[in-house]
Amino acid sequence: MSRAVSGTSASQDRIEGGIPPFEPPAWLRSSHAQTIAGQYLVNGDSRLEATAHEVKLEDGDRLCVLESVPRGWSLADPAAVLVHGLAGCARSPYIVRFARRLVRLGVRVVRMNLRGAGAGFGLARGLYHAGRSDDLRSVIDWVSRRVPGSPIALAGFSLGASLALKVAAEAADQPVNGLDCVLAANPPIDLSACAEAMRRPENRLYNWNFVRRLRAEVTRLHRVFPELGPPGLQQVRSVYEFDDRYTAPRNGFASALDYYARSSALPLIPRIRLPGLVIHAADDPFVPAAPFHKVRFPANLSLELVRQGGHLGYISRVPWQGDRRWLETRMAVWLAGRWRISTVHLDIASSSRDRARPNLGACNRDA
Repeated sequence: MSRAVSGTSASQDRIEGGIPPFEPPAWLRSSHAQTIAGQYLVNGDSRLEATAHEVKLEDGDRLCVLESVPRGWSLADPAAVLVHGLAGCARSPYIVRFARRLVRLGVRVVRMNLRGAGAGFGLARGLYHAGRSDDLRSVIDWVSRRVPGSPIALAGFSLGASLALKVAAEAADQPVNGLDCVLAANPPIDLSACAEAMRRPENRLYNWNFVRRLRAEVTRLHRVFPELGPPGLQQVRSVYEFDDRYTAPRNGFASALDYYARSSALPLIPRIRLPGLVIHAADDPFVPAAPFHKVRFPANLSLELVRQGGHLGYISRVPWQGDRRWLETRMAVWLAGRWRISTVHLDIASSSRDRARPNLGACNRDA
């Protein structure tokens, strides 16, 4: 079991790839500051050229994915599927930042919109949730057919990270074509503990924001597909209530607690046989660290539990390769090491060659 806990001293040895251990700047030491700044603080170019495609699911719904192919990429070169978190999409800033780093490394990147999210809205009558690992499998299968012989990384953030771990665990019994490794950032591995944490008074802003966005998504979905009937979201004020009144009954679960128990990645982690990296911050305000201490991580799956960083924040005091976004850089360095790729092109301050405007038109219909 690997449980590397990053400290806050700048004198610590650098971890693999030369990246320094995470240390927040003095003005961003609190978990809430890191979480909010990580979401809203913009630095550098956030554009990435991509082609949109549709991926058909077995039940007839479709997903929209955005594919970016580096110059000079050829068959057998690596590829990656990236998965966003709750109320996000393939164009969420953290997804785009990580994708840009991978493209610089020569990795073909597919950014997945979970069912009904982002550019995939209107293509599916269903909505994504923490149990829909089959959707990720469908996308990986689609990618493997496009890049036969290429190793594929599955990288998820927040809810997408939990889904990625679920797929990796299921792959022990049901192999996924081409899947080589898994990366997970701030995964809510115990959904019940996360829902409880979200209801704490200090987290009411996050709770309100997630519920507001989820209610808007569902209301819009039911307007497009009136046959779904009324969403029944009156008086829903928390993520738990949303899951209990909408996610669970609409997806065959008896209740929110049943949904959490059957969809959480925590009991599945010991089954994972793929190599991988899990990064989590002990001070994440609504994804508690306690479950990470309870589960047995297999030797092939490294857990880096850092003391600070908030939820998908990790804005570092010390820049590395021209950037202070520690999380995405750390993950890119791990993948570069896995695939023996030089990290010289990760220096985002040295070049602007990938700053083309994105092609985000209508999705191409690919089966």
